[in-house]
Amino acid sequence: MHEEYIKNLFNDCNVGKLLGIEVYDLKEGHAKGRLTILKEHINVFGTVHGGILFTFADHIGGACGNTLGKKSLLVESSIQFMKGVTEGETVFAEAKLTYKGKKIGRIDTKILRENKEIVAVMHMVFYIRSDDHRTKTT
Repeated sequence: MHEEYIKNLFNDCNVGKLLGIEVYDLKEGHAKGRLTILKEHINVFGTVHGGILFTFADHIGGACGNTLGKKSLLVESSIQFMKGVTEGETVFAEAKLTYKGKKIGRIDTKILRENKEIVAVMHMVFYIRSDDHRTKTT
């Protein structure tokens, strides 16, 4: 299954593993993930560092973009932070493909608390390469 391959690819990513990001739901044009905020993710003001949330949204959005069967790479992104998050909280990301052209696409990713309160929103533009993903065969 293509989605299972992409999920494993992103869950085995060194950056995702370093931060504790998990992709748990994936289908074409959609991805969901979770991240529990650790002490190491906290900034000097006692809330999660914006770079951690940016990387989380980028990671889940990247998984979403790669569900299309072709390798997809980020071109540009922006993020808006709405609420602070503290150590011990688990946040969830929901990425959705909102536009797909021949070579360029757009993904919008929401980062939410468990109660669905929006913490941040990322908008991504990505490039769709012509080469397919190749699953490993043994």
